[in-house]
This record gives sequence, structure tokens and C-alpha cells, in this order.
Amino acid sequence: MHHFSFCPHARCAFHITAPDTTSWFSRFGSYHTKTFGTVQRFICHACHHTFSTQSFSPSYYLKASINLPALFSLHASSISGRALSRFFLISPSAIQNRIDRLARQAISLHCALRPFITPSPFCIDGFVSFDRSQFFPNEITISIASPSRFVLDLSHASRKRSGSLSPSQKTIIRHRYASLHFPKGAIDRTFSEQLDVIARFHPASPSSPLVLFTDEKPSYLRLLAHHPLSLPPHVVHHIRIPASLPRTSANPLFPSNYIDRELRKDQANHRRETICFSRNVANGLTRLICYLVHHNYWKRYLIKARPSDTRTHGTCAGIPPDEQRRGILSLFSQRAFLSREDWLFSPTLRRIWLKQDPTPGKQKPDYLPRFAWA
Repeated sequence: MHHFSFCPHARCAFHITAPDTTSWFSRFGSYHTKTFGTVQRFICHACHHTFSTQSFSPSYYLKASINLPALFSLHASSISGRALSRFFLISPSAIQNRIDRLARQAISLHCALRPFITPSPFCIDGFVSFDRSQFFPNEITISIASPSRFVLDLSHASRKRSGSLSPSQKTIIRHRYASLHFPKGAIDRTFSEQLDVIARFHPASPSSPLVLFTDEKPSYLRLLAHHPLSLPPHVVHHIRIPASLPRTSANPLFPSNYIDRELRKDQANHRRETICFSRNVANGLTRLICYLVHHNYWKRYLIKARPSDTRTHGTCAGIPPDEQRRGILSLFSQRAFLSREDWLFSPTLRRIWLKQDPTPGKQKPDYLPRFAWA
């Protein structure tokens, strides 16, 4: 007899925790699929909704199965979406569907393991790329635990193109920006959101003050001064690093420079002068969160270390290796549910899950399957 720890229906009384027995559900027939064969169906005695063994699988409702661990690893190896579709012999939209699923799984894993990190200095910096075309640059603000290079959180903002422009480029911009609205203070919002996340994982108390490294961007001083972290009893040491300093390991902003380099190297849509750039903001962020979770819990901390040194960035941040192993196993075996996550700690990640970050010029919201809301 199968054993389930909760009912998959969000409105059920047993959705968060079910009795530690099999008495709350019973068999309710089965159905056949071409992909998974015969699937057993059950009925919950509390809400009287049916569910199946597939309801708890990351492959729920799929019509074709591929190797998800292989996709997760290859995606972090600078392979574009179309190259992945050629490798797995499925369409690019099907690849994006699987990446969306892996992103939801990765967000759930990150939310579960992130509270284990030990307090440490953090650095915040913006990663600049673009969506749709170079007329629509973005800034992705990323917070990183300095010693371990563990990525804590990220937040995306679209902005107008700046810098010197030719007359023809100015004409194109006037035409493209005429009907668009860029939210005011979007980049400031991303920095404030990262401060919110850091505040939840670092007490910034007199006995354990928060050390925060940023560059000399003037808005960082203003935003930190208006943030609750600047009020007693919090203690924050804000250290501003000149951008002119060499980007070596001795630079306190090295973790941010390191992540910048890794993203340019390992993500096809963020390479310099790439033709694989993101056409859709929400899709680009699901790919990015998959990569950052792969970096935190999968990639070794030091590539040139001895083979016996299997530490990951998560291990160096204080997360127990056993917890990471269990989390990685669940990444490909146990479906994550939106209604079972603690979103108090992750409003930015919730937006990525729901694909709510808008693409400039796109009128309709991005499609999200109904089961992703469960």
C-alpha cells in the first residue's frame, strides 16, 4: 500500500499534514497513460477529491518523459534552449516546460535549505543583461554570502537603455518606448528586496552585526538609510568598494564579480554578444534560478580542489551535507507545491514561480498551468 504524507489538494484539511496512517485515503481505480503506464488513483476521505501517484511527481501531467537530472546539469553548461531541444529530441517549448518545472522544484529546495546558513558578510551587486533586445536592458540584483559565494536571492528589474546613442538608435527608442511603461524606482526596489531577505537570515544585532559590501552607487546609501535594518537595535557595517579596484580574490566584491563571470560563462542567454538572449523575462528567470540552485548545492566549491574535497557552496555556507543530499533527491522525485511553501521568506522567488515578472512590450501575462498554482 502506498503511503502519502499529505493530500495534494490545497483546500483539504490534510494538505499540510495528514495522519501518519493510510486510513485517510483509499484506492479509487486506476488509469492508463502512454508515458507512465498504469497509474493508481486514490480518494481522500477528508475532501473527497481524487489523486494519483503521479500527483506527487515532478513529471505530473507530462505527455513525454525526459531525463530531468541530465537536463538540470546540461542547462548549467552554457547550452541554449534550442540546443537542448535538439539533444533531447523535443520542441523548445517542451524544454521550457521542463525548465519551468525544475525551477519550481529548485525554488522549493532553496526555500527549505536556505534557513540553515550561518550569519556571514554579504555583498549585493547588480548583474546587467537584456531581454528581447539590447534596447531593453535589465538589472538583476543578487545577494551573495561572501565567504562561501552562496547565492541567497535575486530580483529582476527592466529599465530603459542608457548611454550614448546614434541618431537612428534614438529614433528606434522613441518608437519602441512610446507605448511602454517602465515602473519608477524598479532598480531601487530590487536592492530593497535583497535587504529584506538578508534581514530575515541575519539578525544584525549588536552581538552579531551585519557586514554588507556594495559598490559606491549613491542609491545604496539612501535605500539602506530608509530600511528597517538601519534602525536600532540593528547594527549594519556598510562598506563601499570602489569599482576601480582590481577584480581579484582580495576584492571584497569578489563574490559578485565571480557570479557575474560564472553567469556569462555558463548561461547562453547572458553571454556577451549572444544571439541566445532571453525573449521572455519570466522564462529567463526560471532558467537563472535553476542555474543558481545548481551552483549552490550541486557544483563543488573549488573545482581545483582534491577529489576528496566534495564541499559545495551550500556546505561552506553552513548547510549540512545530509540535508543537501536529501534535498537534491527530492528535487527530481517529489513534486513541490506552492501552497506548502513559506513565502514570508521568499517574495521574489514566489514571483519567479508564478512567472509574474513582466516582459517589456508583452501585454498578456505569461501562461502558468493550473497545477502550478496548487
